[in-house]
Formats: sequence, C-alpha cells, structure tokens
Amino acid sequence: MIKIGKVFSPEKLAEECALCLFNPLINEALEHKNIHIITEAELKSAIRKAGNFNLLIEKHPRYVKEDKCTACGNCAEVCPVDVPNEWNENLMMRKAIYKPFPQSVPDVYTIDEKHCIKCGKCEKTCNMNAIDLEMKGEILPLDVGSVVIATGHKGFDLKKRPEYGYARYDDVITQMELARIMGVNGPTNGKLLTPSKGEIPRRVVMVQCAGSRDEKPGGKRYCSKICCMVALKHANFIKRYYPDTEIIICYTDMRTPGMYENYFRYGQSKEIKLIRGRPGDIARKNGNLIVRVEDTLLGEQLEIETDMVVLSEAMEPSEGTLQAAETLNVGLTEDLFIKEKHSKIKPVNTDVEGIYVCGTAQGPKDITDSVSQANAAASKVSEIMNGGLEIEPIIAKVDNSRCEMCGECVAACKFKAIYMHDERISVDPIACNGCGICISKCKKNALEIMGQTDSQIYAMISGMLKDKKDGERRILAFLDYIGYVAADNIGINRIPYPESVRVIKITSINRLMIKHILYAFENGADGIFLGEYPDDVVYPDIRERVHEFKMELIRNGIDQDRLMYYKVYAPYFRGLAAKFIEFDKQVSKSLDKLEAVLYKASSKDL
Repeated sequence: MIKIGKVFSPEKLAEECALCLFNPLINEALEHKNIHIITEAELKSAIRKAGNFNLLIEKHPRYVKEDKCTACGNCAEVCPVDVPNEWNENLMMRKAIYKPFPQSVPDVYTIDEKHCIKCGKCEKTCNMNAIDLEMKGEILPLDVGSVVIATGHKGFDLKKRPEYGYARYDDVITQMELARIMGVNGPTNGKLLTPSKGEIPRRVVMVQCAGSRDEKPGGKRYCSKICCMVALKHANFIKRYYPDTEIIICYTDMRTPGMYENYFRYGQSKEIKLIRGRPGDIARKNGNLIVRVEDTLLGEQLEIETDMVVLSEAMEPSEGTLQAAETLNVGLTEDLFIKEKHSKIKPVNTDVEGIYVCGTAQGPKDITDSVSQANAAASKVSEIMNGGLEIEPIIAKVDNSRCEMCGECVAACKFKAIYMHDERISVDPIACNGCGICISKCKKNALEIMGQTDSQIYAMISGMLKDKKDGERRILAFLDYIGYVAADNIGINRIPYPESVRVIKITSINRLMIKHILYAFENGADGIFLGEYPDDVVYPDIRERVHEFKMELIRNGIDQDRLMYYKVYAPYFRGLAAKFIEFDKQVSKSLDKLEAVLYKASSKDL
C-alpha cells in the first residue's frame, strides 16, 4: 500500500497519501505487546499437532545488528556497489547496504548478500559497531494456534507479451512503475518524467488488461479487478498536476463497481479519453512510441503517437503464496491462488482448519476488500484463541495394539492430521475431517472412523436391506455431507425419484471399502450409488477408488454397471434426482441381462 504512493477515495473524488494512512498502523503494530514482527524470514516447515501448528521460521542474516543500528546512513554513503532498487521498480539504484524506504521497519539497514563484495568499508565507518559480516541465519521454532496467509501477489511478467514492447522501450512502463515515478520518495521525487529523456510527456497512453482476460498461452484468463481503477487514479492524478498532458486509456471493458462509478465519471469530466480496444502492437517511430489499436466502438484502426505507454499488468500469485500453500498443505485454485473453503459462507477459511487467508493471496482484489478480509481472518483467529473450536466427533482413531508404524497412513493423509509422535501414530482431532483415506491404506486394520466403524456401516447396510421383498429392487446411495444435503433438497422440493433408492450418509467415499460394497450385494442390494462433492483435496483419490471398486466387482462376477459414481453439488439437487432415475434404469437393465443369462444357463442344464 505504501509503495503505490496514492490511494483513491470515491467519496472525496480525490487521491490520498497511502503512507499517511498506513504509517500510524505500522507504529501501532510495532508497539503492541502481542504483536511480534519478524523480518528477513520465511516459513520452512509446519506440523499440525493437537490443534496447534509447530512452525519453523528461517530468519536470514541481515548482517546488521538491529539493537545497535541507528539508521544514520553512513554505511550506505561509503558503499561502492550500486544495485537496481526493487522498491522503486528498478528505476533507480541503491547501495548493497540499504533501507527499502525511509519508513520501513525495523528502522535499520540491511546488507544485500547477493551483491555485497565484502569490502568492509561499511564496517569501518559504523561508529556503533553494528555491522557483522559473519552473521549467521537462525531457525526460530514457533508454536501457534492458527495461521493467516497474507503473502500478496506479484505483477505479470510482461516480457511474455513482446507486442507491448516492455523492457524493449524505456518509455513503456507498468502502473506500479508509474506509481513510483509519481511518488514523492520515488526516482524523480514525484515529477512525471519519461524514463528515456527525463521530460514531461505530452501524451500518455494506458493499456488495460495487459496479461489479464487473456486466452493466449501464458496469459491469465481472469480479470485482475483493480486495473481500471488504478488507471483512472493515475490519470486523474496526472490531470490534476499536469493539465496539458493528454491521457488516453485503451480498455476492454471499464469495470468500476459501486461507488467507484462516481470516480469514473469524475475522470471523464477531466477530459480523459477512452478507446475501447486492446492494442495489438507498440513500436517506436521517429523517436516516439506508436500504439496500434482498433477502436471496436467506431470500427476504426488507429495509430496513436505518444511519449509514454503505461501497461496495467495482471496480478498473479506470488512465490511466497505458492511456498506457503505447499508448506501448510492448503488447496489452490486453478489459477494457483489460495483456495477458500467456500466463497460465500467461509471466504477466509482454507481447507485446513485453523489456517486462514486474506488479501491478494486469495485472488485479485483492491485494498478495501483486502482490509475487510484481513479483519475477517483476525476475527476467526480470535474465535479460536478465545472460544475454542467446535469439531465433529467423526474422526480417525488408531488402535496402537495393531499398528506396525509403517507410516502409510501418515503419507496418505492430505490434511497432515496423522503424525508419528513418541513411537506412536497419533491423530490431530482438529485437522482430521474423517475422510477415511487413511483406513484404505492400512493393511492391519488399525484405523477406524469414530461414528462410522465397520460394524456401524454394516449395520446401516443391513438396516436398509432387511425388509426387502422378493422381486423388489433396492439401490443403496452412499452420499457425503453435501450429497446428503442435496438429497434432502430433493425431498423438500417434492421432486420424484425411484422408490428403490435408500440413502446412507457417510463422511466420504474414501471411507468405504470393497468389503462394504460386496457385503451390500451379498445381502440383497441391486445397485450401489456413490455421490460426493468433488473436493479438490480428495477428489483424485476418489476417482481412483471408484475405478478400483469396479475392477473388484468384475473379479467377483458382478456387472460394473451396478455401481455408479456421481459428483454432487448441493444447488443441483435436481441433477441428483435425475441421476437416481438414470441409475435405476441402468440397474434394471443389468438385472434383466443377468436374469437372461441365468435362464439360458438353466435351460442348458435341463
């Protein structure tokens, strides 16, 4: 937020100083007794035990003693090494010993290990003896009750779109680079100057959806959500201080939801020009840039001569986001952002209990939404820390008298709920969701799900089949929690489905074993229907498991058409009812086929 310099206020129709808004919050966090800020650090490992997380944090060496450095800056003055300044988007240089920006915390310098030449000049000039070129990193163990992933995003690599000329032409920049140019602590001290000539541009063309809403290979299909508003913010800001500079925004669709529509209209009143079309090529001609674009509203091909081009690049997951997801074993979306448990009712929960997500680690969003999500995540953490958690008792239990410590269940658990401790296999009751995949991997039958033991499953099967009459068809439908809700909705909405179907609620299809299915067929079941919500974490295992079931049925002389798997979604309960009808007909045909075979065989015997 501080890096972008200015934030827009739709109520005031103005831009506000981000540092002025954020710096008091930083100081408040520094002084808070319950907040401990660890910088130059990354998460290396996470183990879930008894509801808590045992984390290992690797703190990289700063080579500057935090308790001695006074941030006088003498060390940077004598440093002979110049390095591109990442904070200012590589538009200026910094030293190998540096502070990212004046208000960064902690208020001490750090040495860039990759570029430091170990000349020792900083060490000699430091009057506080704060430089330690031999400083080592350290591993910090942390035992915490919950984790919030707020690892942010990174900008799209525009070198993948050579038609825009980024990195080829100095005056083709990104919106973030423009923000740093116009920042008072930026490379030009807040003056709008072209990188190539250092002159105020007469015309600036902004290109929207650079890498986003892009179906081409390497592009991002999603909208990055903030780009339209960022372009308008910068356009309005330029118009306020450089009224003679012409601003043209080439857009796909201007998306300014809610109160931001007022800000959009305000920009139009400032004579910001809008062209609906995505430029196909940016080239240089006679010292200026040429933007070639089709105006899709007028149906005209345009060549716009300009001094500067600003690309609104897509947002994509940061490396920290991907690393956190792997270390904490949380699910990802198809675009590799952290996946929330449910977008409507659990928007900050991940699929691991006690781990939450906020901000752009979860997907593209603006500052307002990020702050709202951060507050929601903090509220969830507070609930755990102060009130505890309510969990379902249907979780895995280990019979250590049978367990041989092979570790198959530990490796199989997608939620890291099973772990070895003190030469025993233990189950974290909070992390376990009772999916039952561990049971399918255990060769010694040392695991069971409380509330859904083998004997209980057999009893449910027997109960559904005990009153079956001769000639009656009976199908057992094993449904997970979401599938069971869908089945409830079928009844509530009075949607007809075959009377042959009997529903049994289970935690997951992974809990079922082939012995349960064979038991059902041996005791009179005519068909087995398996329905489950296709959760990203366990769905691949379910598909494999259903395939194994069908192969085993064939080996036992049972038609595989008498078993069906269906992906169930709670809102699509009508589809579930239709599938029941389809499967009932399929089972009927299979039984007719079997009866014909048996009749033919008996006729031969006669």
